[in-house]
Amino acid sequence: MCFFQYFFDFWKKFVIWQNFYIIKCMNNLFWAFPWQEIIDWYEKSGRHDLPWRNYNQAEKSLVYQVWISEILLQQTQAERVIPFFQKILQKFPNIKALARATYDEFFPYYQGMWYYSRARNILKTAQIVTQNFEEIFPTDKVELKKLPGIGEYTSSAILAFWYGKPFLAWDTNLEKFFAGYFLGNRQEKLTIEQKNDINQSFENFIKELVPSYQKYLIRATNNG
Repeated sequence: MCFFQYFFDFWKKFVIWQNFYIIKCMNNLFWAFPWQEIIDWYEKSGRHDLPWRNYNQAEKSLVYQVWISEILLQQTQAERVIPFFQKILQKFPNIKALARATYDEFFPYYQGMWYYSRARNILKTAQIVTQNFEEIFPTDKVELKKLPGIGEYTSSAILAFWYGKPFLAWDTNLEKFFAGYFLGNRQEKLTIEQKNDINQSFENFIKELVPSYQKYLIRATNNG
């Protein structure tokens, strides 16, 4: 074997080993996120005054309010949502009352939030949950995503904020945050594998906590 062939073979092995080492380090990096820092920040500086973050209420009321708020918050800001949220809750205080409403009765309370197909989906989902699930949203993600207007993000938010399941509600802001933290560029897209590693890291972090404290920290992390 000539020197150049020997060197070429050695270089290929080095590159393969180097790439394997980098991938391994990156995986370890995604698993080593300081989750407690997000919780500490939220406890100190987070928005605790938002009306949909009042978690000290009955199960049916809370999950209903989490759902309404997450639908209204899509593609807009919290300050704009607050008056609409309050008007809807004042007129339709629970999902049963909302399910009885016609579109014409509900629409004036939603009007101004745009994306008016969401208003129809809100009514459809209220009717399905009331009739088929005894006014309580399903705890299974697959079943949740079958409901009109509920996709990956909203189903994760419902499961995290009310049911206390260790889900991260992935939206654009969350993805930009983790891309900036891990990749150094908020505009870079995370791969599915990277998101899965982050999700697994979060789930492992939650499992290490005292069970009675887990639901609070799941909410705090997603709110942060």
